[in-house]
Amino acid sequence: MEQMKFEMGDLQQDAPKRVKRKAIPRGKLRALLLAVLLVLGLVAAFVLLDRTAFDGLRRSIAYMQADKDENGCVRLYQYNGDGTSCFADLNGSLLVASNKEITLLDDKGSTVYHTALQMGQAAVSAEDGFGVVYEIGGKDLYLLDGKGLVRQMTMEGEIFSVEMGQSGRFAVVLKKTGYKTAVSVYNGKGEPLYDFHSAQKYLMTAAVSENGKYMAAAAMSQDSGSFVSSLQIYKLTSDALWADAVLTGGVYEMGTVNGTFCAVTDKALCFVKNDGTVSTYDYRGGSLSRCGLGGGKFAAVLLENYSSGGLTHLATVNTAGEEIASLSVENEVLDLSAAGRYLAVLYSNKLVIYDRNLQECSVLEDVSSARRVLMRSDGSAVLAGTNAASLYLP
Repeated sequence: MEQMKFEMGDLQQDAPKRVKRKAIPRGKLRALLLAVLLVLGLVAAFVLLDRTAFDGLRRSIAYMQADKDENGCVRLYQYNGDGTSCFADLNGSLLVASNKEITLLDDKGSTVYHTALQMGQAAVSAEDGFGVVYEIGGKDLYLLDGKGLVRQMTMEGEIFSVEMGQSGRFAVVLKKTGYKTAVSVYNGKGEPLYDFHSAQKYLMTAAVSENGKYMAAAAMSQDSGSFVSSLQIYKLTSDALWADAVLTGGVYEMGTVNGTFCAVTDKALCFVKNDGTVSTYDYRGGSLSRCGLGGGKFAAVLLENYSSGGLTHLATVNTAGEEIASLSVENEVLDLSAAGRYLAVLYSNKLVIYDRNLQECSVLEDVSSARRVLMRSDGSAVLAGTNAASLYLP
């Protein structure tokens, strides 16, 4: 059999030829770069100037698997409720508290925490994914986040009020033996951060600054036979009074708006900086019906009989005490809630979600079973009824 022979070629001569790439003309390269920059600019403008549309895109992705009805609602939560029930949204989990029980449901409607109670009057304060359930005049307090119970606590005195702040920090006003009132500040683990005891003035409510460095307590005292309200500000590192601000009217509620303390009184919204400087939004003869402090950079108020004519006045307000926008309301308002850039107003016949300029973002007509609304910063809203709640996805 003839043996086959293989010959090695000349590697230098027979090496494969490389295909020379064509360079992109400079003109086309510039045009391509300009197109990319234009697209990036459009995306940036879309995000920065039209955050409402951007939030809609986020919702469509986050709730892609949600089984929505024709109105855009998802029936997520079922619970045992009654006329005493209080509600709070804890980063997608729904907190339901009544005089008889606490129930926490996750974003799929499953119960992640439940306990029976025997309270005279249950109350809830929630902010930034944390919530506190407590009994007004009692000593028991339950600290929760979206995953369940963080800590059950027993106070050393009777609880007047609790205000939840950023990052789980909260302030508790107590009636303590030997003092008129006291304020205790805790972190998100329920660990004590600060204690202040007042022997001369009654403290009505208190709040922690957004940066966690200050505590402000609303105080009531008498001067020449009349009651005077003030906001006393303390650094959490000292018992010495840092600043003292005179307030207009008696304080109903405390919180923070855009890094500034906000005291809700019967006559005005009082915005107080850490140095005691006060900016006031006067109700001008109106009577405060509802207030929302959850908006990132604005507060919302609903005033009855504003000026004259018996009209109900809805307004958003900045920390300079100036109206951002306002409108007259004809329908009965059952509830309102602010979060992020949005304000949800639950009317007797519909739900309207506004932006801070009170421009309508979305409207839901069928709300007959809802009695509470919880606005979320992504533009969605929880509609809570007696025994069930739905998530509205505009």
